[in-house]
Amino acid sequence: MTRVRLLWQIALPLVVLVIVSLGALTWGASGMVHDFHLDRTREDLFARAALVEHALAEALPAARRHEIDPVAKRLGSLAGMRVTVIAPDGTVLGESDRDPVLLDNHAGRPEVAEALQHGQGTAIRFSDTVEVPMMYAARAVRPAGAVLGVVRIGLPLASLEGAVSTLQMRAAIAALVLATAATALGLWIARRITRPLEDLEVMAESCMAGEVPARAPAAGSSEIARVAEAVHRLAHELDARIRSLVAERNEQQAVLGSMVEAVLAVDTRERVMALNAAGADVFGVDPESAVGRSIQEVARNSDLHRFVAEALAADGPIERELAVHAEAPRYLQAHGAPVRDRDGVRIGAVVVLNDITRMRLLETVRRDFVANVSHELKTPVTSIKGFLETLLGGAIDDVDNRRRFLEIASRQADRLGAIIDDLLLLSRVEQESDQQTLERPVTSLATVVSEAVDVCALDAERKKIELRVQCGDGVQARVNGALVEQAVVNLIGNAIKYSEEGSTVDVEARRDGADAVIEVRDRGVGIEAEHLPRLFERFYRVDKARSRALGGTGLGLAIVKHIVQAQGGTVTVASRPGSGSTFALRFAAA
Repeated sequence: MTRVRLLWQIALPLVVLVIVSLGALTWGASGMVHDFHLDRTREDLFARAALVEHALAEALPAARRHEIDPVAKRLGSLAGMRVTVIAPDGTVLGESDRDPVLLDNHAGRPEVAEALQHGQGTAIRFSDTVEVPMMYAARAVRPAGAVLGVVRIGLPLASLEGAVSTLQMRAAIAALVLATAATALGLWIARRITRPLEDLEVMAESCMAGEVPARAPAAGSSEIARVAEAVHRLAHELDARIRSLVAERNEQQAVLGSMVEAVLAVDTRERVMALNAAGADVFGVDPESAVGRSIQEVARNSDLHRFVAEALAADGPIERELAVHAEAPRYLQAHGAPVRDRDGVRIGAVVVLNDITRMRLLETVRRDFVANVSHELKTPVTSIKGFLETLLGGAIDDVDNRRRFLEIASRQADRLGAIIDDLLLLSRVEQESDQQTLERPVTSLATVVSEAVDVCALDAERKKIELRVQCGDGVQARVNGALVEQAVVNLIGNAIKYSEEGSTVDVEARRDGADAVIEVRDRGVGIEAEHLPRLFERFYRVDKARSRALGGTGLGLAIVKHIVQAQGGTVTVASRPGSGSTFALRFAAA
C-alpha cells in the first residue's frame, strides 16, 4: 500500500477546502450580483417608463395619438432602449424599433397584462418582434384614475448579461488569486508542520546507523519540540545500551574464542545459537555460517546428536565421552546442561566438549610403554634366570656348557643394563626439560658431529661402511653438546645397523636459513610409510625380529626425539623402502 506524505495529507485537504469555499462563494456572489443587477435594471426601466409616461401623458388622448409614435422613436433613439406605447385594448400606438401598424396586438404580453391589472409589470422573454431576449418593464398611464394606455420599456438581455459576465469574470479572477495565495499559504503551513517531523526521521535513521546526533533538531511547535527532545534522549540511551551490549558480546566472544574447549549452544529446536572457534575446528565448519543451522547439519555425528537431545531434555548437567571420526579419530569429553531464561523457561542447552584425544593417546602410550618395557625387561631376565637355573641344576659341572651359559647370561645382563641406561637417560632428559635446568651453551655442530662419528667409527669399520662427513664452517646452535652427540650417535648407529656391508653413510652439518641442521643419510633397507608416524615411540620396532637380532633396545629413536625436543628443535625422517632413510635434526642457529 502506497503511503502519502504528511505534507500532502495536510496541504491537499486545506487547498481543496479553500478552492471549494472560494468556488461556492464566487458562485453565490455571482448569483447575487446577477440578481442585484437585474433588480437595479428593472428599477431603472420603471424609472425610464415613468419619464416616458410623463413625456407622452398629453398625447395619449385619442385626439393626439398620432404624436405618440414619433415621440417613442425619438426617445428610444436618444436613450438606446425600446419604447412601446400600447392602448388599453392592446393596440400598439407607438414603437421605437418598428412601425406600430405592423405589430400584433400586445394585450396578451405578460408585462402588459400585469401592468393593466396591477399598474406595472415586468417580464424577461424572447421578443418575436426584434427576435432577441429582452427584459421588459411596463407601466400603466393613469392620469385621472382611468387607464389611458401602457408605456413599456425594453432592453436586450445581451447588454445586461455582458455587464454581469464582466462582474463574474472579475470575481473569478479574484477568487483564483485568492485560491493561489491560499494554496501557497497552505503548503507553507504544512511544510512548517512536517519539516520538524522530517528532521526527526533523519535523526532516527542516524540512530539506526549507529550515529547519535549531538543535539535534537529544531522544531516548529512545543509538542514536536518535546517529541524531538524525547527521541534525542532515547537515542543517547539506546546508544549507551547498545555499546554496553556490544562490549558484553565482545567480552563473551573473547572468552569463548580463547577457550580451548569447544562450546556449543543450541535452542529447543536443536538449532545452533553459538559456536566458538574451538568448536568450529572440531566440526570443521565456519562459526558464523553455523549459527541458525540445525546441529544435524553442522555436525554429522549421531552420538553428539543424541547427547544434545539428552541435554535439552535433562533437568541438570550430564556427561559422556564421544568419538569423532575424521581423518584422525578424536575423543571428546562432553558436558551438557539445559539453559533457562530469567523466568526459568527452558530455551536451549549448552554443550562443552573437551578434547581428550591427547590424554587417550598418552594413556595408550603409557599402557604400551608398560607392556613393552615389561616385555623387554622380562626377556633378558627370563634368559638369565633360565641359564642360571640350568647351571644350578647340574650343568655347572659341565665345563663347556658352563662357560657358554655364563656368556649368554652376561650378554643378557648387558642388554638389561643397556635398556635401563636408556630409560634413565630418557627420564633425565624429560626431567631436565620439564624443570628447564638443561644447559644449552653455544655449541659448534661440527665438533658434535666429529665426536659422534669417532664413537661409531669402529662399528662402521666392522661392516666396511664408509662414514662421509661434511660440516659447514661456523655452524653453531645453542644446545647441550653431549646430548646432541648422543642423538647423532644413535642415528649413525641405526644407519650402520640397517645398511648393507660396503655401503655409505653421510653425516652433514649445515646452515639452512635461520636453522642449523644435522642430517644422517643411509642407503639401507628403508622404512615403509605406514611406520613413519610411530617411529619415534618407545620400544616401537619396524621389524621386531631383526631389531632384536641386531641388539637394539627399541629406545634409540625415542631418545633422539626427546633430546631434540628438550632443546627446542625438531626431528624429521624421510624414507622409502630400498632407498635408505634420511634423519634430520633441526635447531635454531646461534
